[in-house]
Amino acid sequence: MGLRKPPAQSVFGQTIPEPRFTGYAWWWIFTRVLLPVTVLGSVFDLAAQWLFGVCVGLWCLTG
Repeated sequence: MGLRKPPAQSVFGQTIPEPRFTGYAWWWIFTRVLLPVTVLGSVFDLAAQWLFGVCVGLWCLTG
């Protein structure tokens, strides 16, 4: 069972556009969610490499 879109709404014969993410919303998601998760993951990977001598970070894939 998938998600169904609600039918388009109209007001005085004009169709209301569907909700969408704005540029500010994408920026907020990037700065408040993606960036901290990436930085914390990198710090933990670096700490694991320093403590255990095993490379577990993304930079291990490149070489």
